[in-house]
Amino acid sequence: MAAQIKRVEERDDEDVLELNQQVGPLVAVLDVGVSKTVCLAARRDPVLDMHPDRPLRVLGVGHQTAPAIASGKPADFDACARAIHVALEEASLMAGSAIRRVVASYSGPGVSSRIVRGAARVKGAIITARDVENAFTAAMASMPTPQLSFLHVEPLRYSIDDGEAIDDPVGHPGKLVAVDACVVTAPTEALNALKACIRQAGADVEDIIAGPKAAGLAVLTEEEREEGALVIDLGAGSIGVAAFAAEGLVHCETIAAGGVRLTRDLAAKLQTTFAAAERVKLHFGALTNACDPREAVAAPRLGQDGRLEAATTLRGVIADTLTPRLYEMLLMVRERLSRAGFSGANGPQRAVIVGGGAMIPGVRELAVEALGMPVRLGRPFELCGFDHGEAGPAYANAAGLLRQRLDAPALDDIDGDYQPTLAQAAASVKNAVHDMWNWLRDNF
Repeated sequence: MAAQIKRVEERDDEDVLELNQQVGPLVAVLDVGVSKTVCLAARRDPVLDMHPDRPLRVLGVGHQTAPAIASGKPADFDACARAIHVALEEASLMAGSAIRRVVASYSGPGVSSRIVRGAARVKGAIITARDVENAFTAAMASMPTPQLSFLHVEPLRYSIDDGEAIDDPVGHPGKLVAVDACVVTAPTEALNALKACIRQAGADVEDIIAGPKAAGLAVLTEEEREEGALVIDLGAGSIGVAAFAAEGLVHCETIAAGGVRLTRDLAAKLQTTFAAAERVKLHFGALTNACDPREAVAAPRLGQDGRLEAATTLRGVIADTLTPRLYEMLLMVRERLSRAGFSGANGPQRAVIVGGGAMIPGVRELAVEALGMPVRLGRPFELCGFDHGEAGPAYANAAGLLRQRLDAPALDDIDGDYQPTLAQAAASVKNAVHDMWNWLRDNF
């Protein structure tokens, strides 16, 4: 089996042609962030169907390190569109097929979630998916203003006639069906700006997934999700937080803090530029007790003429600058979870850290201290054909987008006798309510 799997850079034209002749459409995902833009293109591979956790083979990878997003929206619309376009083109050329639609992630400010409850009277003697859809509509009736859009409506539990929780009420007799759901929202303006940028780059947006949820899908094991686990995405512009329980996603939000703040602190301490401080952080960054504090490293600083000049600093100085700020960020995560009602026995029992910040030596030990729970560093599930190497934690969002796309229902295969599943009923309500808010905003 291993001999049949080639990394992207090892494939020749015949490999690409053979893979593109396989059954299944090209699936493309796009992770647009503050420090990088990543595009992955993949197809379902019949050879890998025996591995349900990784039946996709990555055919193309596009990566741009140019900043594209700031404060959740394109810092420079044209520059953002160019970065996305180049990433799409790189992935398309490798895959040997044009990318016309993508599933994108949003990890900017303003992602938040609420657990809501709704109930609906059953129209007949037996509960149908339509009755469940009505319960979702009732649950979301008091949900967001036109300034917010729905990203996810995640059913957690159902009940019939105020009875015990049930996994699937469809097909059961009853008079009243109720649902508890985790509803994830994000600022409409930021989402529209992201969509416009992607369209300008030449692709349509099939769906937008909350970045923290995508990261969780990429790195958490089924057992961790069942027992209750927290994913912390230490990104450049924000911290993504997603809590999972046996029922599914129970909390999702972003915090306006990230690696950019660490770099600014370091730039001020070293009296240098942001770009120079970023290079120092990437090459020599470490936390207290994770480096030799007496080791001298190159750290250019601004001279009197405003130009960089050669200089050195101790790694201990770097660690003493990064450690307190990162500890503060992790405490913010703990506080947000507690405020949302997820702490102690009611909260996650372990945490997994991903994102660029996860690669700073010493971060796991610091997180154990700040969060008060076991912590591990997360790496995405294996993607055949894609070697993410040491940057694995930084690719969690993109890998999770592929997992989400893989698990999504194949709507193109639905025939006229289709009966919606519970997840599709939730998606239908999400889209209907979103359209209603758009109409209200446009007409009033």
